[in-house]
Amino acid sequence: MKCKYLNQFSISEFEWTVESCTANDRPYAPSISELHDYCKGSEFRKCPVLLKKEKMCMSNSLIYEIFVAA
Repeated sequence: MKCKYLNQFSISEFEWTVESCTANDRPYAPSISELHDYCKGSEFRKCPVLLKKEKMCMSNSLIYEIFVAA
């Protein structure tokens, strides 16, 4: 299963593709080993970029809940 944050761009004239990750707040191009280990494999939930994003979302959610409860 491919990670939902992986974007692949290809121009039909050429035989290469460019892959980028949108999980971060900045453009990021995964390395070949990251593409193999995380982005295109079944272990994408262990990706350090994705884990950082999920940690940030949980932190923001907790801050929002504390703010609303106050």
